[in-house]
Amino acid sequence: MKKFLTTSCVLGLALLNGCQSPLDDSLYKQWSQSQANPNTESVDAGQATVLSSPKTLPTPANLDDLIAYAQLHNPSIKAIRYRIEQNQQTIPQVTSLDDPMLTIAPVGRMAQTADGEVGLMASLSQKLPLSDKLDVRGQVAQQQVKIAQEQLRQTQLMVTRDVKQVYWSYQLAVQTMDVLKEQRNLMQQFNEAANAAYRAGRSDQQDLLRITVEISTLDNRMSTATQQQQSALARLNALLNRPASAPLTPAPSTDQPEDSSSLQDWQKLAFDNAPQLRVIHLAIEQARKQLKLAHLQRIPDLTVVLNYATVRDGGTSKVANGTDQIYAGLGINLPIWQDKLDAAEKQAVARIRELLMQLVPKNNQLQYAVADSYERVASQRQQDELYRSTILPQAQQVVDSALSQYRTGRGSFLNLIDNWRKLLELELMTHRNHTLWKQDLAMLKYLAATDNN
Repeated sequence: MKKFLTTSCVLGLALLNGCQSPLDDSLYKQWSQSQANPNTESVDAGQATVLSSPKTLPTPANLDDLIAYAQLHNPSIKAIRYRIEQNQQTIPQVTSLDDPMLTIAPVGRMAQTADGEVGLMASLSQKLPLSDKLDVRGQVAQQQVKIAQEQLRQTQLMVTRDVKQVYWSYQLAVQTMDVLKEQRNLMQQFNEAANAAYRAGRSDQQDLLRITVEISTLDNRMSTATQQQQSALARLNALLNRPASAPLTPAPSTDQPEDSSSLQDWQKLAFDNAPQLRVIHLAIEQARKQLKLAHLQRIPDLTVVLNYATVRDGGTSKVANGTDQIYAGLGINLPIWQDKLDAAEKQAVARIRELLMQLVPKNNQLQYAVADSYERVASQRQQDELYRSTILPQAQQVVDSALSQYRTGRGSFLNLIDNWRKLLELELMTHRNHTLWKQDLAMLKYLAATDNN
C-alpha cells in the first residue's frame, strides 16, 4: 500500500505540472483598451509588438526611408510574421508523442487472489509509432512555415510597390501644382500684355475677360491638385501604419540609373523568384509529404502498457502475503479499414494534381504581366525623353513667339491662348507620363520579385 501511495503522489505531481500553462490573455485586453483610447499607440506582447510605436521619420523622407519604415511597421507584414510564428508552433505539436493514458479502477467487486484481495488496479499506456510518421508530420508542418515565409516576402514586395506608386502619385500632385503656379504667373504676363493692347486700342475687353476665366480655371485645378496631394499623404501614412493626418514630408524624387535588362531577363527573374510561383511549388512538396504520411498510416502503432494492482493483506490462502502485482504488456492497432486509408492517399494525389494545374496558368499569367509591364515601361520611357527633349521646348517656343507677336499687334489673342493651353496640357501630360513610367516600373519589379529600389 505504501508503494501505491508513493506512486499516486508522483502521478499527482505530474498531472499538476502538466496542467500549468503560460497562457496570458492580457494582450487582447490591452488591444481593446488601445482601440477605446486612440492615444494608446502600442501593445507589448513580450518581444513582439502588435501596434507599433512609430519612430520619427526624417524630414524630408526620401523614397528609401519610406520603404524601410513601411517594411518595419506595416500591419499586413506584421500579420504574416505572426502567421509564421503560429505555423512554427505547430511543428512540436505534430511531432510529439500522444499523451500517455492512465487508467485507474478504484471501486467495484475486485478479484480475490491467493495473495489477498485486489484493492485498486491501475495501468499506464503509451502509443509509440513504428514508422517515421512523426517526422513526416513535422515535414508537412515545416512546409507550411516555408509557404508562410514566401507569403511574407510577397507581402513585403507588395508594400514596397504600393509605397512607390503612392509616392509617385504624390510627386505628380506636387509637380502639377508647380506647373499650375508657373502658368498662373505666365497668365499674369498675358494679362499685362492684354491691358497694354487694350489701352492702345488693339484689342477689346473680351481678351481681359478670357484671361480672368483662365486664371479662375487654374485656381480650380490648383485646388484639385492640393486635394490629390493630401490624399496621397494620407495613403502613405496608412501604408506606414501612421495616423492619416500625421505630418509627412516626402523628399523630391531623384534620378535613378537606367535599367538595361531585357524582357527575357525580367521574365527569368519572375520565374525564379516570384513568391506566387514558389508558394505553389512548396504546396506541391507539402502534398507529396502528405501522401507519404497517408501511406504510413497503414503501418500499425505499438502501445506499451504497464499495469499495477494493490493487494490487501490477509487473503484466502494461508500463505497470502499481500504482494502488489505489477506487469507489462504490448499491443498494436489494426489498420483494417482500407476505405479510410485509400481515401487519404487519393485525397493527397488529387491535391498534387490540383496544384500542378494551378501552376501552369499562374506561370502564364505572370509571364504575360511581366511582358505587359515591360512594354509599357519601355514605351513611357521613350515618351518621357521625347516630351522633355523635343515636344516641350518646341511648345514653349510657340507660346513665346505668339506672345511676342501679340505684344506687337501682329498676332491674335485667341491664337496666344490656344498655344498656351496646348503648352499647359503638354507639361501636365509630361509629368503624368513620367509618373506612370515610375509606377509601372514599380509593378515590374514587384512581378519580378527584385528587392532593389
